[in-house]
Amino acid sequence: MVVAVPLGYLLSRARFPGRGLVDAILDIPIVLPPLVLGISLLILFQFWPFRLVSRQIVFQVPAVILAQFTVSAAFAARIMRVGFDQIDTRQEQVALTLGCTQARAFWSVLLPQAVPSIVTAATIAWARALGEFGPLLVFAGATRMKTEVLSTTVFLELSIGNLKSAVAVSVLMVAAALAVLLIARSSGGDMPETTGFGGRRAAR
Repeated sequence: MVVAVPLGYLLSRARFPGRGLVDAILDIPIVLPPLVLGISLLILFQFWPFRLVSRQIVFQVPAVILAQFTVSAAFAARIMRVGFDQIDTRQEQVALTLGCTQARAFWSVLLPQAVPSIVTAATIAWARALGEFGPLLVFAGATRMKTEVLSTTVFLELSIGNLKSAVAVSVLMVAAALAVLLIARSSGGDMPETTGFGGRRAAR
């Protein structure tokens, strides 16, 4: 959310050179097939300056974090942009005319109204990270007790024929995802169509 909130705000309110490019880049982790995203991350770390830290990241724990962050942050930023789009700009303008700085207007006027969207973005991002598999398998690997997460645990258990354990972990993931989605729905925040969880787009 540290990245998603300011990025969503900038895309919603600011007009700057390259805004369309940033908007398009944000969609890449959402629209790319998961395996292709994992391969893209692998390729990225073959080039300078990422190559300098490739050995410390690729197929290590940081790769798990980076792969999950890449996708979940894109979803969260999209949701935050929709949330900010739906907030009337006139209240910010009134605050500015009354002497508030842009930063104070954001913290005191805009951000409190964006709380439902923040809750929705955080829960959906968490759920998306929970179910991430393709990029993790390619970029971080599926090493027991090292880069293993719930989704790769299912894969590892199936690969050795341990169906009961795979089903148990799957049920746990379904329950967690269902709980998170119910929280997101009850928070009142709208989810953009790009999340794949429904919701409506704000009018541009």
